[in-house]
Amino acid sequence: MRSAIRKAVMATTATAVLLGGIAAAVTPASAVGTAACTRNDKNHSVRGPNLEWPAIRTGPGVAYKAKDHLDSAGEFWVECSAKNKYGNRWYYGESLSGSSYGTKGWVAASWF
Repeated sequence: MRSAIRKAVMATTATAVLLGGIAAAVTPASAVGTAACTRNDKNHSVRGPNLEWPAIRTGPGVAYKAKDHLDSAGEFWVECSAKNKYGNRWYYGESLSGSSYGTKGWVAASWF
C-alpha cells in the first residue's frame, strides 16, 4: 500500500513540475524580433502621425508589451513586416527620432 501511495505522489509531483516548466517556457506575447517577419520592407522610413505617439512593441500585436513610444511625427526605419492573426500589418524596425531613438520593435502599419 505504501509503495502505491509513494508512486502516486511521485507521478503527481513529476506531472506538476513538467506542466509548470511548460507553462514557464510558453509565455504568451514574448519578445519577437525579425524572425516573425513575412515580408522584406528594407530601406525605407516612415513618419508617424502628428500629435500621436504610437507604441513600439516587442511583437506584432497589441498583446505584446510596449517598450517605448514613437515621438509625434517621429521617423521609423522599417526593416520588415508581418501580419498578425487578425490580418493587421505590423512593421519591425528602429526609431530614428526623439527620446525613443535607437529603440527596435514593432509598430502597427496603420499608424503610417
